[in-house]
Amino acid sequence: MAKNLKKFVNPRFNRTVDLGLLRRLMERHREAFQGFDLAVFEGPPEKARKAVQEFFAGPEDGYPEGLIIDLHQIAELGDANGLQFIIEQAKQLGVNLSQADGEGSANEAEQDPKHVALRVFLDYRKIFDAAIAMLAYRTVSSFAELAGEEEGVTIDTGEACRVAFEAKAAEIFEANLRGRYCKAQCYDDDDELNVVVTHGAFFKTTDTLEAGKERVIRFRELEHAVLRYTPATGRLRLGGIAKAQRYDIAEAFAADMLKRPGFFSAPDAHNLYTLEPVERAGFRFAFHHAFDPKISRVQIVEVQANRVAVDPRSGEQQTFWSTIVRDGRDNALARLGEIAPGIEFESGHWRLNHVVIRIHFDVGGAKPVKLTVKLKPPGAPVFKRQRFEDQVMALLRRNGIAHDRQPAQIVAAAE
Repeated sequence: MAKNLKKFVNPRFNRTVDLGLLRRLMERHREAFQGFDLAVFEGPPEKARKAVQEFFAGPEDGYPEGLIIDLHQIAELGDANGLQFIIEQAKQLGVNLSQADGEGSANEAEQDPKHVALRVFLDYRKIFDAAIAMLAYRTVSSFAELAGEEEGVTIDTGEACRVAFEAKAAEIFEANLRGRYCKAQCYDDDDELNVVVTHGAFFKTTDTLEAGKERVIRFRELEHAVLRYTPATGRLRLGGIAKAQRYDIAEAFAADMLKRPGFFSAPDAHNLYTLEPVERAGFRFAFHHAFDPKISRVQIVEVQANRVAVDPRSGEQQTFWSTIVRDGRDNALARLGEIAPGIEFESGHWRLNHVVIRIHFDVGGAKPVKLTVKLKPPGAPVFKRQRFEDQVMALLRRNGIAHDRQPAQIVAAAE
């Protein structure tokens, strides 16, 4: 059994979970069961619990495929973090989970995150799906970002467009040996449209020990790809998608949901971030943050400088060697200038590969909240986006790290 399912379907959970809920979950896949008789739920509860536990103790390749998919999704929300996402979505939809059955929740065992996740999966699927989507796009830290050819292009989230995109995405993932299963869900988040694509991961094979005998089992977990599109800027961010698949997924999104094939295919569509302001200022560079009273400090904690030159045969830039400096107390960029006086950026012989900053946010507590952000252009900044995303992006724009790309029609007019 996959690791996260072992944590979810454990003996303690089996002893306390409502058998009615567990029965309903398993009956969803009645026709696909082999080696397990659902009639056991008609008998004594303890006998049913024992049979269920023995079934889940066996190899995952004995489960119906649909049950594996259900369990993986429920397990993702079956912890304290997932419970917060469920509660947040329930509030937005006006559902009080503690009184959803009309009798309150006197049984504290029913407030266990695993139990809540199972109940919401069966009885409040809209809440569950929204929570899964929120978990996916809020926990992705690394995004690729593409700029469309113009701003203000709206998205069509109708069923036909979503299904068409889903079918193309399924083909892309299947061609990359990730299985055929693919489900796309759309969610509005202020001025953004989020599309969460649930799909299969690479097949895994592992050795297990069962009744003193070695056994090889195979299973395919589920993964989530996240697309975040902002119509006002025409920008698309892609997370949880392998580099080799990003353009194909973006093109499918543009063709089916924007009705604009090739919308993200301009040569400079990914050229949205730069460290040139840092290189121009050199070792004196410091982030200006006075515009945001909640930011009390911005440290530069790591820098990497590359010695580069142009290959005369290929005309491409090559890196000869690199120097990395870390300084968690002061300023790693200034420290680089102190220990390596031969490094300079004016001649073009040196380039910054990446810069890591630590932003201190004053939220009214005894200590500031610190957030680490890695900047490695032209890719999007890497950081945990659960909090402060808008403030981080404003900081980068104000300091010239995130530059605005002119839409195609403005460039054409200027020419």
